[in-house]
Amino acid sequence: MTDTTHLARSQTAVPGAHLGAVLAVLGAVLLAAGTWLHPAHADPAVPSAAFAEYAAAGHVTWVAGHLLQFGGIAGVVLAVVLLSRTIAGARAAAWARVTTVAGAAGLATAATLQAVDGVALKAMVDLWSGATEDRAALFSAALAVRQIGIGLDGLLALLLVVVFLGFGLALLSAATGTRSLAVLALATAGAAAVNGVALCLGGFSDAAMLATTASGLLGIATLLVAAHWSWRHASSAPDRRDLADPRS
Repeated sequence: MTDTTHLARSQTAVPGAHLGAVLAVLGAVLLAAGTWLHPAHADPAVPSAAFAEYAAAGHVTWVAGHLLQFGGIAGVVLAVVLLSRTIAGARAAAWARVTTVAGAAGLATAATLQAVDGVALKAMVDLWSGATEDRAALFSAALAVRQIGIGLDGLLALLLVVVFLGFGLALLSAATGTRSLAVLALATAGAAAVNGVALCLGGFSDAAMLATTASGLLGIATLLVAAHWSWRHASSAPDRRDLADPRS
C-alpha cells in the first residue's frame, strides 16, 4: 500500500470518526437520562413491590424514560460500529464487520425490549393496579410480560458483548488503536457477559443488578474515552487538499 493510498483511506474515515464521537457522547447522555427517569426504589427481585412502583409512575415519564434508553442504546451501537470501521487494517476490518452484524441484532433486540418493557408492561401493571377483580390473573399476566422483558434484556447484554469485544479486538489489531481504550472495551464486554448470563439465569437478582451497574459504568467510560480518541484521531488526519494536490 502506498503512502497516498494509506492517507486517503485515513481521510475517508474522518467523517465517521467525528460522527462516531458525537454519537458516543449522545448515547451516554441518553442512557444516563433514561436510567434516571426509570423508577428504581423498589426491590426489582420482589415483583409486587416493583409493580406498585411502576404503576405509580406517570405514563409519560415511563414511556419517555424507555425511549431515552432506546435512543441511548442506538447511539452506543452506532458509535461503536462507526468507530470500528474507521480503524485501518485487514484484521480490524474483519472485526468491524462482526461488530456491525452484532450491532444490528442488538438494535433490533433493544427495540423489542422497549416495546415489551416500555409499553406492554406499563399497560399490564396499570390494569393490575386499578383492578378490583381478577387481580391474581392480571398480576400473573404482568409477571409473564416482565419475564419476556428480562429474557430480552439478557440477550441484549450478550449481543453487546460481541459489539464491544469486536471493537476492542479491532483496536488491538491496528496501529491506530490505543491499548488503553481496547482494554476498557474488553472489560466492558466481560462485564456485559456476566450481566447477560446473570439475567438469563436469575432475573433481576442482586448479582444481576450489580453486573448491570458495573457494565453500564464501564460502557459509559468506554464511550467517553472512545469519543475523545476518535475526535483527536479524525482531527489529526491529513488535509484532503494535500492529497488532491501532488505538489503539496
